[in-house]
Amino acid sequence: MSAGWRPVVMPARAPDDRVYLTTAQAAEEFGVTQDCIRRWRKLGYLKPAVTSSRGRSLWEFGALARAELLARDAAIATSGSDKRVRRNLAA
Repeated sequence: MSAGWRPVVMPARAPDDRVYLTTAQAAEEFGVTQDCIRRWRKLGYLKPAVTSSRGRSLWEFGALARAELLARDAAIATSGSDKRVRRNLAA
């Protein structure tokens, strides 16, 4: 994590006290662009955990990790790499 990284914590009244990330923080943590996070949402891989009072999406770390895996699996499946990997493993 970078020195400037600060998680956004929901108010104490939140029953679960989970840590949420802004889009910028999520992009930095996962090594992708903010547009990539927005694309994951548009493709249905990711839903915001909550929306801040300013209308910003806040993301849960676990949901971001799942979205990254879904995006990676979709990229492999559509690239044809998946078939080549299976063929090489069978040899």
